[in-house]
Amino acid sequence: MASVGVLVCGYNQEDARTIKAFLDKTLDTYVIMVSVSQKADMKIIDILRKGPEECFEEEEIKVLMFLGFSEVQTHMVLEGFPGDGCLKRPIFCSLTVQNQQWPLRELIEHLVEEHRQWTGKGA
Repeated sequence: MASVGVLVCGYNQEDARTIKAFLDKTLDTYVIMVSVSQKADMKIIDILRKGPEECFEEEEIKVLMFLGFSEVQTHMVLEGFPGDGCLKRPIFCSLTVQNQQWPLRELIEHLVEEHRQWTGKGA
């Protein structure tokens, strides 16, 4: 099975570990976690080239970007994401040819706006 990863935004170290344990178990594979803490001005592609780092910081906006997930794996995560109140549900997205060239800050702004439109929650 090909390796998969997630770009993690807005979760602290403990929550990131909880998410990793959930992903590893749910997908029955080793999932690579890439933190975006302190990288708001970097392009997504540059963050990915730099690779995983163990710096996870709590932020209000939470995002999980799927990297290399199949459609089945994506659905497994969306349906099974721990929602028992211990973790705030993130905005989920996938890496695309377009968004990999965006600075992280722009991607997050775009996702938040898109999320507001989908959920009907205006700013």
